Amino acid sequence: MCSRLVPIRAPTYPLARTEPTRDDQPARPAEAFAWNTATRDDAKVLSAVYATRAMDDVLVVNQAAFFDELMHYVRELGAWPLLESLDPGLRAGPIYPFVRFVLLTIMRCVSGVASMLAMHDLLLTDETLMALVGFNALQVRDGTTARGSSRRTEPIEVRGALSYETVADNIVSIGPERLAAMFNGAIRCLAAQGVFPVQLDVALDTTDDEATPTYKTDDGREVPRVTREKRPDVRANRHARKVEVTVFGWKVWIVWEATSKIPLAIRIDGINEPDNKHALAVLRQACENVRGYATVRSVALDRGFIDGKLVWAIEQDGIYVYMPARSNMNVTSDAREIARRAEAAHGRGEKVEGAVYRERTEKVTRGSGKNAKVETRTTTVVGVRALPCDWWGPDGDTHKANAKSFEPHTVRATVVLRWDGAPKGAEKEVVILTTDPSDDPFDAFDRYDDRSLIENSCNREAKESWFLERHPKRSEAGVRVQAYFVFFCMAIVAGFRAYKSKTDEAARRGQDTGISRYRRELARKNRDKVIVFKGGYYALLLANELMVLAGMRVQTPFAEQDTPQSILARYGATLQAGIDTS
Repeated sequence: MCSRLVPIRAPTYPLARTEPTRDDQPARPAEAFAWNTATRDDAKVLSAVYATRAMDDVLVVNQAAFFDELMHYVRELGAWPLLESLDPGLRAGPIYPFVRFVLLTIMRCVSGVASMLAMHDLLLTDETLMALVGFNALQVRDGTTARGSSRRTEPIEVRGALSYETVADNIVSIGPERLAAMFNGAIRCLAAQGVFPVQLDVALDTTDDEATPTYKTDDGREVPRVTREKRPDVRANRHARKVEVTVFGWKVWIVWEATSKIPLAIRIDGINEPDNKHALAVLRQACENVRGYATVRSVALDRGFIDGKLVWAIEQDGIYVYMPARSNMNVTSDAREIARRAEAAHGRGEKVEGAVYRERTEKVTRGSGKNAKVETRTTTVVGVRALPCDWWGPDGDTHKANAKSFEPHTVRATVVLRWDGAPKGAEKEVVILTTDPSDDPFDAFDRYDDRSLIENSCNREAKESWFLERHPKRSEAGVRVQAYFVFFCMAIVAGFRAYKSKTDEAARRGQDTGISRYRRELARKNRDKVIVFKGGYYALLLANELMVLAGMRVQTPFAEQDTPQSILARYGATLQAGIDTS
């Protein structure tokens, strides 16, 4: 289907507009262009088109309709000033506002455009998307300036509103303070909207943002690097032997909330920095971002964050901690020994003081159809109360442990003797340390088990679907800008989807299966639809329906049974709909 049904003028719409009221929202499954410069009324527009066989404008519904709604949501959320404040003020005599570069970057992230080069073909030459940003058809075809035209040896049909190099050069000029203010402000806006539960159980993790040694750093130093043992990326052998490699790049600290699937705070530093360096700062930033609307109740950490001072500080902030101990720690050996005694005592019908033995059985279906099998999986845990931990404290070390006056800090532990029916083994007995006062050891088990969601639903999603590591420039600034915009867009789109679930019945019936599935669903919903403008109003209908109303005969099986009268009736339209048909 071509991008235009009839030759039209391409009006330029201003960025600023009068906001629609909240009463308009339930009737906005796909909004008009230029952020609601017209009012939707299907019945009026269809009546006028049938009566006059004329219309002011017609556009195909595609990504532009989605971005129009998304930008409206950003304004409704109160986050639009955050985008405008990103302008570093470095340009002399700009011909268009800096926010256009910001909008194009958001479009690139949300659309899943992998590279800046692909941005030219998929975004910068798309007339309808550029109309949303503020460029008209002539600017998209010929460019906004004549720069470089004299050196072109071959004609080009559509030059694009501006070059992707221009977008990259400008977007990486945004400083870290402005980027952090944009992201943190957006999370505050989402919290005020009520996206988050009142009590938040979050996960704190880091993910590598890999680069190459040729990247340019802010201060001219070498690109951060670290030597690690990594398993080769060989899908046919997941158990391939690890090899020592040098990895270049940066690292992103992320606090993530599983219910809303929104990152609450991020921090960026060199890939060679330890995980615990920014852990407390980024966690406290997350608490500040939702303060007054939600409270961070607990945090799940991985072994990389084991640090006595860190977990002590988190505990003093009133946040429960769930963290697995290392196998070579004394607290691990003590917890496992108590758990085995509790298991043996349970077999004799007895109990061990200070320990709680629990089992949970679940039935899991594997396969489908006649090959489906139901498996019974048992998880066995033991909760241990008052377990001494000599490294957990304000000093964060054990050099005072041998002193007579030393009193070790006590924590609780959940020892996982068997996880989902897996074979038992002493080295497989995970010991989860926690400050949660609950007597049910499955509370700590489930909280820590949810931490794995951040790997797939946040870290992997950011890299594979949002292209976290496809930076606009090969520089530290490019890495920083891409990270902040990717996680900003992840948060905004998650909030937008929650918002749509309340106003769009179709979205309420959909499944939340990730941004890639959501993009496909948007394309399916908007396929073969057009937006028709008439007399200050617009309608959303199928292209076949428009052809029938305009007096053309459509031979496709879908439209053979349609008549103008049946279409008008479908939309509740009459010839007396009250619109000026002149």
